[in-house]
Amino acid sequence: MVDDVDQGRADAQVGDPHGGPLVLRLDEPALTWTDAFPVGNGRIGAMVHGGTDRERLQVNDDTCWSGAPHDGPPRPVGPLPDDGAPGVVRRARRLLDEGDPPAAEAELAHLQSGWVQAYQPLVDVLLDHPAAGGASGYRRTLDLATGVVTTTWRSADDAPWRQDVLVSHPDRALLLVRASDAAPVDADVRLTTPHPWADAPSVVPGADGVLVATLDMPSHVLPDWVGGADPVRYGGPAVHAAVALAVLADGDAASVRVADGAVHVRGARALRVVLTTATDHDVATGTLHGDRARVAADARAALTRAVADVDGITGRHVADHAALMGRVDLDLGAALDLPLDARLVRHAAGEPDPHLATLAFQHGRYLTVAGSRPGTLPLNLQGIWNERVRPPWSSNYTININTEMNYWPTLVGDLAECHEPLLAWLDRLAVAGQGTARTFYGVRGWVAHHNSDPWCFTGPTGQGHDSASWSSWPLGGVWLARHVVDHRDWTGDDDALRRHWPVVRGAALAALDMLVELPDGTLGTSPATSPENQYLLPDGRAASVSVSTTSDLAMVRDLLEHVRRLTPVVGDHDADLRDAVEGALERLPTERVGPDGRLAEWHTDVPDAEPAHRHQSHLYRVFPGTSIDPDTAPTLAAAAARTLDARGPESTGWSLAWRLALRARLRDADGVAALVDAFLHPVDAEGAAPRGTDLPAHLRGGVYRSLLCAHPPFQIDGNLGFTAGVAEALVQAHHQGADGVREVHLLPALPAAWPDGRVRGLRLRGGLRLADLRWQDGRVVHAVLESDRAVVVDVREAGGARRQQVTVTPGHPTPLPPRG
Repeated sequence: MVDDVDQGRADAQVGDPHGGPLVLRLDEPALTWTDAFPVGNGRIGAMVHGGTDRERLQVNDDTCWSGAPHDGPPRPVGPLPDDGAPGVVRRARRLLDEGDPPAAEAELAHLQSGWVQAYQPLVDVLLDHPAAGGASGYRRTLDLATGVVTTTWRSADDAPWRQDVLVSHPDRALLLVRASDAAPVDADVRLTTPHPWADAPSVVPGADGVLVATLDMPSHVLPDWVGGADPVRYGGPAVHAAVALAVLADGDAASVRVADGAVHVRGARALRVVLTTATDHDVATGTLHGDRARVAADARAALTRAVADVDGITGRHVADHAALMGRVDLDLGAALDLPLDARLVRHAAGEPDPHLATLAFQHGRYLTVAGSRPGTLPLNLQGIWNERVRPPWSSNYTININTEMNYWPTLVGDLAECHEPLLAWLDRLAVAGQGTARTFYGVRGWVAHHNSDPWCFTGPTGQGHDSASWSSWPLGGVWLARHVVDHRDWTGDDDALRRHWPVVRGAALAALDMLVELPDGTLGTSPATSPENQYLLPDGRAASVSVSTTSDLAMVRDLLEHVRRLTPVVGDHDADLRDAVEGALERLPTERVGPDGRLAEWHTDVPDAEPAHRHQSHLYRVFPGTSIDPDTAPTLAAAAARTLDARGPESTGWSLAWRLALRARLRDADGVAALVDAFLHPVDAEGAAPRGTDLPAHLRGGVYRSLLCAHPPFQIDGNLGFTAGVAEALVQAHHQGADGVREVHLLPALPAAWPDGRVRGLRLRGGLRLADLRWQDGRVVHAVLESDRAVVVDVREAGGARRQQVTVTPGHPTPLPPRG
């Protein structure tokens, strides 16, 4: 079995051999949860701690959330006037017209409607193996190419030990293998959970070493930042879950017995642990069937299938995982033979290590492959990995940036199938948001606010006391709809666009209906916020609510432009919709430059309450939008750069990743380099130099020693946004002229720290693929494009104005002409 892992790893090397292996390495067991390495198959996730005498696998199932499906749309906390929630909105608008934002915010607080539910841990697998304890020669690695965590060490009696852990997508199972050539395995394996057992782990009759257990998720969990006497409740409608565990002992002298809810193995040549899960949560419909016995039977059946060919699990897993990871290679330089934490410390001290950026880039793709597969739920704030019953921000879907960022690298990273969970969930969210649109705003289409969950919560969060800066933002659907558009623009899949068109169309209808005429005759939004940000009133108080924030107008314009472009593609012949879109686009203001040279965030020039704020939503049309860059809108692009300068060099981890993508789109190579360094700064590695920032610790982002992104605490969006930002620095293909010619811009924002390198396999808009790109001394020396369909492209390099036009045809890799 261990030999199978070695062979799988050899068969699945990803990347140029000169670029070093795609291996994260630490030379001690995990001391904290964020030290552990994640493995997953989209549904089952596990954090591998790498203990010698005691191993902990902290296990999640992506369908395990608190709560249950909603009964109708959210209900405002109130009190509401006779004209209902839309009357509250109208009164807030009138108060803004009268110059009283605080009163408008107080009015909008009546619309708050509770909170989303929380993503839950499932079980821990604990393996107690006292005889294997030892630290000599210890090494723990996560091979991004194969999706296997390997731990090697020598025990106190000098016996060599090895453990491999993976979660297989083909077999829907977790597998742990532990063995030594010099000593038997004498170990105990047990299951624990932070939840009450419904049926405690018990032996399956006639199946030695097999345990099955059931448990129920909480029926309600308050966010971790909300106080309350009863924050976690059990007993109401909730997800039923089950785990099935098989402990297999190899060797003629091996014995297996179950006692006190644990499996005791003695004298084994090798130990194998196989775990499967099941719940009654149907992610396709967002429903619960409620049959706990059926859930237990489903987990047991999955275990039986996995164990039937346990010897083949590793090979099938590695082949499946490597087939996705191997689509894109990046080589920025050779790896150093040091553990990851030491490399991060050296890099923070100014020692060059460009291979760290390679690892972080591929780590984002790895987390996508491990965390998001067709048929699963979309990645939440922590992907599919979480150990807390009350996780940070409920580990929810935060849709005013974070959920969207989770999927920024998916298409460019050639993982389009991993985008499917988000699109499928959006179909359900759009249906749920129709009731919210009618009830809260009296408009057509659908809306969602800044937080959601698998049950498709779409209302403003809070019970009357949440800040309007996040709660009073109904444009979640407008932003999320862009993912449907992007999927089509990258893949050319018109059928998928038609299938998900109600998401786009409904978001556009709501946006059109929420626009109001302003005194100057333009259209705008009122009330409006700029996600999570605030400005200062003349008396020095902070306020959130305003009129026609730049981010509102930018997102609405972006969506309506896509609707205008794509209605003929999907066959949407609604003349009223077309006329409304055209009319609105003619009257929507574009971004403006403020007196200080920055891109204005608010309708009027007001002081910032927090100049270094982590959100930069008013730069939406720079990135993820495609309308502002140094060519198409040089004045606005320069103002966007000034905005980023004013925000400062430090922020939370995910914000650093967003700023990286923004700097790349603005072709600021030095800014990209600075943000790569800031993102890769270790927040917990001993010996790391402080960054000399005045920001409080909870706002200083970076990475943990495992390379997981520190918001802090851990959020996966930063890891995924980093990958997208690096890709954006290497190639951009967002321009398409009226003649249909697409521009492919090579190395638009290459940092000086990466003078030589190679990337292969990035996917581009228009069905293009960057089959190969090599550069030396910062200049392209070789480039090849491929395409799914015939396309004419203009190619340019490294910010230059000169373009070369080539035609790329399907099945014919097209080398680009050398520079003249």
